Amino acid sequence: MRNGEQIRTALTQFVARWHTYAGTERSEAQTFLNELFECYGRNRKDAGAVFEDAHASTGIMDLHLPGMLIVEMKAPKESTRLDQHRKQALDYWHNSADVATSRPAPQFVVLSSFHRFEIWEPGKYPNAPLLTFSLEELPDRYESLMVLAGDEPLFHTGSSKELTKAAAISVAKVYLDLRERQAAPPESIQRFILQMVWLFFAEDFGMVEGRPTEHTLRFLTQHGDFWSSYLMLGGLFTSLNDSDEYGRHGVLKGTQYVNGDLFAQPALVHLTTGEAAALLAIADYNWRQVDPTIFGSLIEGFLSNDRGVLGAHYTHEIDILKIVRPTIVTPWRARIDAVTTPDEGVALLEELCRFRVLDPACGCGNFLYVAYRELRHLEHTLKERVTELAKSSGLPVPTGLPYFPLVNMQGIDVVPMATAVARVTLWMGHRQMIERYGPAEPPLPLVSLRSISTADALRAPWPETDCIVGNPPFLGSQFLREAHGDDYLKWLGKTFGVGIKDFCVYWFRRTQDHLKPGQRAGLVGTNSISQNRARSASLDYVVDQGGVITDAVSSQLWPGEAKVHVSLVNWVKSPAAPPTEFTLDKEPVTGITTELKGPEASTSKAVLLTPNKGRCFQGPIPLGDGFIITADEADALIRRTEANYREVVRPYLIGEDVADDPAQAPRRWIIDFAQRPLEAAMEFPAALAIVREEVKPKRETNSRKARRDRWWLFGEQAIGMRTALAGLPRYIAAGRVGKRLLLTWCEPWTCPSDLVYVFAFDDDYSMGVLSSFTHSAWARAQSSTLEDRLRYTPTSAFLPFPWPYPVTDEQRGRVAEASRRMIARRQEICAEEQFGLTRLYNLVDEGAYADLKNLHRELDEAVAACYGWPKSIAQDKDEIARRLFALNAEIAAGQRPYAPFAGRDGGSTAQQLGLPVG
Repeated sequence: MRNGEQIRTALTQFVARWHTYAGTERSEAQTFLNELFECYGRNRKDAGAVFEDAHASTGIMDLHLPGMLIVEMKAPKESTRLDQHRKQALDYWHNSADVATSRPAPQFVVLSSFHRFEIWEPGKYPNAPLLTFSLEELPDRYESLMVLAGDEPLFHTGSSKELTKAAAISVAKVYLDLRERQAAPPESIQRFILQMVWLFFAEDFGMVEGRPTEHTLRFLTQHGDFWSSYLMLGGLFTSLNDSDEYGRHGVLKGTQYVNGDLFAQPALVHLTTGEAAALLAIADYNWRQVDPTIFGSLIEGFLSNDRGVLGAHYTHEIDILKIVRPTIVTPWRARIDAVTTPDEGVALLEELCRFRVLDPACGCGNFLYVAYRELRHLEHTLKERVTELAKSSGLPVPTGLPYFPLVNMQGIDVVPMATAVARVTLWMGHRQMIERYGPAEPPLPLVSLRSISTADALRAPWPETDCIVGNPPFLGSQFLREAHGDDYLKWLGKTFGVGIKDFCVYWFRRTQDHLKPGQRAGLVGTNSISQNRARSASLDYVVDQGGVITDAVSSQLWPGEAKVHVSLVNWVKSPAAPPTEFTLDKEPVTGITTELKGPEASTSKAVLLTPNKGRCFQGPIPLGDGFIITADEADALIRRTEANYREVVRPYLIGEDVADDPAQAPRRWIIDFAQRPLEAAMEFPAALAIVREEVKPKRETNSRKARRDRWWLFGEQAIGMRTALAGLPRYIAAGRVGKRLLLTWCEPWTCPSDLVYVFAFDDDYSMGVLSSFTHSAWARAQSSTLEDRLRYTPTSAFLPFPWPYPVTDEQRGRVAEASRRMIARRQEICAEEQFGLTRLYNLVDEGAYADLKNLHRELDEAVAACYGWPKSIAQDKDEIARRLFALNAEIAAGQRPYAPFAGRDGGSTAQQLGLPVG
């Protein structure tokens, strides 16, 4: 699923392709619409959209997405005359519904001339479009067409992304200048920036009359050599923290008491005239249109970063809504729609206004801001419902109704500046929502937001709440020690009792523990939460403790430099009645498992199959860079005559060799004494001297006695692997992590690294099964991922994998022959073109080397035949995973015999099977 930034980037490219188009409607409309769907990460046909649909009795609709959308296209030359074509488009809408077949009219109508768009919602607003914009504006308005992604669109017209980013960048430049010349202590500069930002916003909204900030900055640009902002702006900040009215004269006339949260510590900073001029230019931005969700993300990024770097990324609103809508909006909408009397409505409104939201990793507060805005909208909708019911019943319209209070937004973050920005973000949102939805608390004095606190959320108590939303830290388990230290990891292990996992795992557990029955939560986590060991400590725990996952995005890229792939999970704890509606990746399903799959696709309960043991291994871990030597050093050792150094000097294979070397051959060398005692290692004095000099000093500081004492041996020697490979003329190796599972043949002399998995087979049939789509589909279903790459894990991918059994000699021979032909062809291509398997298969994906693709298909069909499956499912990943899971269950229950490796425990695999090697 695409995130907001990916959609926006795709639309920018879309605009570049189409902005000069001047042809006819008929010739390119379908291409235009197909590409537009693709920008939103969706195939038009898969979405159910139909071209030239004649269901409307008044004509043929250019595009019809039943129940959702009609698109009427016109030629670019009609861009200035779209209003003349509105009747035709709206007539289609009026006549598209069919009572006899229970087909409702679509919710939206889009009228487009390629270069211009009008979006209508005729059922609510029949007299005017919701929004009109040009093709060039589309990337900045992409939320308005989210219906193409199968989601609810947004039509906010009061904010601008580009304006917001420009304002944030300008503020960042001033901040960096102040930091660079050490104009004040860092904390004072941060406070100064936040206080100035709020004043720019407040003056544009008329909250601070007379524009004293702007007047003061203009004065300083002209007289900064004689007057200092230290006193003048410092005095303004001080007055805003003073409830005494007596000092409000001159430039301070019209100012009001703000409150102590924001100005309790007036920031005293001296500006140069250039800095004052830069801030004066910033004051000219239209701060009424600044988007707090974007601005807060960007400003928190550079204020909280010691290096003061302005991040280019922010969390798009549509991604935040993937949490806020299912957890907050959808349940409340259902209750509002069910109200039948004014009294019921007032009672529900009072309950809504007591509803509390907690974000225990709130950062800059963008999740809280969006949640607050949506709750104000729900309040507004419910009040309209009460009014409508009262009028239709002839009853007086209730007055003095409550509003949703800002203090119901609660947050925790460990970074003080993040919570400071979160408060400013919410104060900005509070004023904007008054503009949009009517009165709430007075905008001044500012609402106290002590409910936004600074603390380590895993250690601090959480406040009572009614729901939890948020985006916990994306920190992998391998980075926790460096980030937090040994003591913190010991505390995590002792407190949660699940070992060291990705950091977000602990938020999922703490959230489930904090919820009361019937309460909901929605969190973003790294996609490890649905995979293997992390799943057992997070989503399995949620479900085991009564949670029911109701809405999820299984995987998508999250904005940011790290390119983290995340899962978004919404659940309800111990609901009074079982939920009946579930949505996974924007599609309805019958339920959602902790793997974030539909129940029919679940493979999480696959059982380890005993016959598979002892055949797949991770390579040894040297634990010392000094074991690795250059090719020249290896050549020099092997040439020595006092011993056969080939016994301990070996080619060293890593995952990149398998993926990128044209021959899938090792490009490095390593000294490997296997399990030799020191006196045996001394028979190779030149090699031992290198290890003694390069490895031994570091090993002497190792915390494990065995590693200190046995410094000449690898840290993890992979004894089981060495035993399994003994006597084999070759073996199979695969990289641990990659876009694909890539396998290659290795000579027995080659030493695999710990970034490689080894399969103890030497026959072409086994290589064929492991190289087949059947095995890779199972591996993807069972293994974890790193970003969007497969991370093969033997315990979940190989040990439960049900090999074909029984298999005839003819079937086995077909697989072996297909495997030999496929590998021979790809080796031929890689040798000719001098590139590796990654490059090769990327080109195959793009349409090159169709003969190799056909060879893979023949292999996949041959393997499918071994299972007794039809050719039609040989490349159907979901059906393959389902069938293998069922087969695994039958084998585990003893309902089906399983001995795929019988007779393979002596001699080479090929010899046992009577098969040729190579």
